Formats: sequence, C-alpha cells, structure tokens
Amino acid sequence: MRQLKGFFNLTESNALRNLVGCVFVIILFGLMNTPMHPVVGEYRYVPDLPIPDHPPCPPGSDCAIVHTCSPGPDLEFTTSWTATGSNRMMSSPYTIELTGDGILDIVVGTGIEGDVTGSILALDGSNGTPLWETPATGEMFASAQFAHLDGDDTMDVILGGRNHQLLAVSGSNGSLIWQFDSDNDERNQWYQFYTGQFIDDQNQDGVQEWLTSNGGDPTKGPSAPRDNGYLMIISGATGEILAVADTPDGRETYMSPILYHPHPLMEFEVLFGTGGETWDGGLWATSIDAIMTGDISDAQRIVDPVPGIAKGVMAPPSIADMNLDGIQDLIVSTFDGRLITLDGRNYSEIWIIDVKEHASDETVTDAESWSSPAIGYFTDDAVPDVFAHYVYGAFPDYIGSTSLLTDGATGEILWMEETNHTSFTSPLAVNLDGDGRDEVLMIRGAGGLFSETETYTFHNTASVLNTCGMNLTNIYTRDYMSIGTPTVADLDSDGNLELITTTTTGYSHSSATWTVTRMDLNASTPDYLSWAAYLGTNYDGVHESG
Repeated sequence: MRQLKGFFNLTESNALRNLVGCVFVIILFGLMNTPMHPVVGEYRYVPDLPIPDHPPCPPGSDCAIVHTCSPGPDLEFTTSWTATGSNRMMSSPYTIELTGDGILDIVVGTGIEGDVTGSILALDGSNGTPLWETPATGEMFASAQFAHLDGDDTMDVILGGRNHQLLAVSGSNGSLIWQFDSDNDERNQWYQFYTGQFIDDQNQDGVQEWLTSNGGDPTKGPSAPRDNGYLMIISGATGEILAVADTPDGRETYMSPILYHPHPLMEFEVLFGTGGETWDGGLWATSIDAIMTGDISDAQRIVDPVPGIAKGVMAPPSIADMNLDGIQDLIVSTFDGRLITLDGRNYSEIWIIDVKEHASDETVTDAESWSSPAIGYFTDDAVPDVFAHYVYGAFPDYIGSTSLLTDGATGEILWMEETNHTSFTSPLAVNLDGDGRDEVLMIRGAGGLFSETETYTFHNTASVLNTCGMNLTNIYTRDYMSIGTPTVADLDSDGNLELITTTTTGYSHSSATWTVTRMDLNASTPDYLSWAAYLGTNYDGVHESG
C-alpha cells in the first residue's frame, strides 16, 4: 500500500473531521470479561434481571441456529433516477414522506466549506425532482432529523453544519422556521453543529426539543490547541437555547450525541464523545437533567483514552443487545483503533479488539475510525454481529483501509479484508436475499484509490458481502467520492427495496457538484431492516431487531 502523503491539505483535513456520520472500525479476537468501568452513575438504576451465560447461544441452545442462510441471487439494480446540483455533499441522505403521495422523499445537506455556503435539500422520492432547497451560510454536513415543529401535518426538518449553522425548516415547502442565533450571550464562540436527536418537551410548549453537540474549530491545524465543545438542548419550536454545558474534560467534541435507554426500568442517558484526531478524549454518559442544569461535570466516562495516545471518540456508538439479557449494550469504535462492546448493565467489557494487532502489514501502527459499526445478523445465532471499517495511517496521512466482520457473541473476527481504498462511509446491514440473514452493503474508496502508478484516483466502489459464504461482490464503481452513508428503504411500499447513494466531485473547490441516485434493487423488503442508514434504520443509533 502506498501512503497518501500530503493529499489532504488543511481544508480537506477539516472536511474529513466531520465525517461522523460516516465513519469505521477494524478489530479482532479479544475476549475480556474484566470490567473496565464497573461504577454505575447515581442516576442509573440497574433492574434485577438474570445475567445470561457467556457467550450466549451455545451449541444446542434454542437461540443457536435461528438465522440460517442460503446462497441467494446476486444483487442487481436498475437506476430509477439521478439528481445533480452545485456544492459538495458530505451529508447522509435520510428519507421522510413530504408530499402526501405515499412515497418517501429524500432530505440531505449540501455545501462548500471554503465558500461558506450550503443548503438543506429535499428531493421527490419518485423522480428525484427538487421539492425545495433552503440556503445556509455554511456547509450542511450533518444529517436531517424530523419532527412536527410548525403545527401542520407534514414532518419538519432540523439539520446543522459548519459556521454554527443550525436550521429548522418546514417539510412542506422548506421555509425557515428558525435559525440558530450565534449572537446570543450564552458563549463567546460557537462552532459546528452535528446530527442531533429529538427529546421530550422540556419547556412545556407541546413541541419536542433538540439535543445536539457543538464543537470543532476548522480554523485550527491538526495539533493546535482546541477549545472545549458543548452539549446543547434547543427549543424545537423557536431555536432558543434552553441549556448549554461544557464538556467535562475541556476537550473538543465531534460526536453526534445519542439518546440511550438500556432498559424500560432504567433511566435515559445521553452519550457523547470528546477528543479528536490529535487530542485525547473518551466516551461519556450523562443525563438530560444534568444538561438542563448547564453542568455535566459529573458525567461518567465509560471509555477511557489509551495513555499516551492523543486520539478521542468521534464516531457515535451503536446500540444492540449483545448478550440477550434484555438490556441494550454499546458497540464503540474509537479513533485510536479499538472496537469495544460494553455491557449496558454496568459498562463492563464484553469483548474488545485492537485492529493494529491484526494488520497483515506489521508496520501499521495506526488504525482510525470515522464511522459507527453496522449491527446485523451475520451468523446462525440470535446474537447481533458487528461489521466495521478502519483506515490505516494517522490523520491526515492514510495508506489504505480494512473491513472486518466480528461475531457478536465472542468477538472473533470471521472475515477481514485489507484494501488500498480509503473508507469513510458507514457500512449497512440488510437482508437482501430473503434468507433470514443480513448481508453487508458497503461503499469504499470514499476518498479515492491508490493505483499501481501511485496516482490517487477519485472513485468509489459499492460491494455486497454475502455472509453465508463470506463472498464479496462489487455491484458498481463510479467516478468521484462517496462520503455520505447510503440509505436502503422501501420508498414506495411496493415490497421491494431501493438504495439511495450520493457522490461529490471534490472537498473544497468552488466548482464541486453533488449527485443523488435512486437504484431499484432486486431485493424483497424483509420484515425488518437491521442497519439501513447512518445511525441505523431509525436514525437513532439503535439496532433494529424486528
């Protein structure tokens, strides 16, 4: 593999920093049952539920063989429509019904960092025609979320990005409901907004509020000192700041916060990450109540940085019940190259893998994760499994990437492939052949491909890993980069799946353009979609288990 030295200039490096909606892991055999953080926060109630045997689903048990598979037909597609426009597209496309025709539409962000321009864009799911486009004064790289904000019957949109841009717009016509006011006196400096989550009404106005993170300073070089970031709760109705709290360790933040509810008898928690590419940090848990007080200094750090390693946690964790005890667990991808599964009962480790220990090239000393793992059923048993990407190298110089499939019950790596691609988009887990077991759909080469002549070429390749025979099939290769995670959905409820993908021609130049493509797949819609978009099928970080 050849090193991508000097390819990412400062502007391009800052662009990569925000691929948290997009972003990956790689790691191997590591069973560690010793608790790393057995302490349970004061606000956290652990129900009296039996602890299952480890590993779950031993041979002969009722859950040992429930996701049998058969070699189904190869995935094929027909391009239904392609839409193009100005600006680049780092945002991941999300689907929502906006027109009343019963067909899901697509909402996504656009923009160019250097030109301080961007937009929120809605496309008609049936034909790709723009429904509306709302301008912004910054690149809108986050992903949209939806709620009723303005009182009509159509879901509305909140989406954020660079230059402290955070907009709420009408889903009906794209008109502005509110825009974040950066001239407020809550803080002297505001940064970038990441993908957030709607939470329960906090100010009793009948509208859900917006939980988000604000952080990251693209004017700073990779190792320059950074100011701390914030967790925020914002009025869904007006955009007013209801609460803002500084990160407890004084570090920057790039992670989209996740609302975590391990069990109906346990309290809701807010998971957030600190640190970056060149600054240490961790994964933390706090509460909505603590954020509302403006003080999260008592937050519990549930994943520590590795001593002496200046890397944080930027990719949101994935949530799934990994030991079948009825409590949702966490699958965490750290920027220092670890894949960690934590028991939601007490944050003890179920298993952990360090990818650097398993690279075939013994000179690889860094493996970095820009995206969340995909959770799906890739083996016979009822325990969810994990698929993740890592790039080899240390930001901003990368030499290739690796992808791996890990048995969720044991932490054993069952399939692994190293390539000279780069990989920044999140993988997906969807049953594409109707056999009851998920396939992995991935797009690699998000930033390009190293050729034999050491020329770095921009193109991206979509592939499907059939987890029955562990065979990988490429379904297309296209010019330019694919940065946003694709989405799989049954847009028109006809019983067949569609795939929505994006490409962009460049990171920062003013002539950049985007493309959104709808492909109709020869795949019947399964009973549930395990992990079909950035942050999972329901855009909340939670594995869909049917």
